[in-house]
Amino acid sequence: MEIIFILRNGEEKKVSFKEGQTVLGVAEENDINLHGNCEGFGVCGGCHVQIENLFDKIPEASSLEEDTLEKVSNLNMNSRLACQIILNASLNGLRVKLV
Repeated sequence: MEIIFILRNGEEKKVSFKEGQTVLGVAEENDINLHGNCEGFGVCGGCHVQIENLFDKIPEASSLEEDTLEKVSNLNMNSRLACQIILNASLNGLRVKLV
């Protein structure tokens, strides 16, 4: 299964993932410059990304994630925290833009 990261310079990087990994974990494994200072607890906002497709396949954000997202810059309707998105087969081909 694959995920496509759209880097800040516009370059696209396609990488493989395993079911159960988070988007943040896949980014870290593949040297993609996306960091969460809270170690995946969803409170720092450092791994804020924008989802470009398959948004309806991702479970809704928790109230904690929504509270954290309210504090980040460049927030839009497709904003999520990469540490809170757990990947599965239905997200094969997910496009994630770093902000």
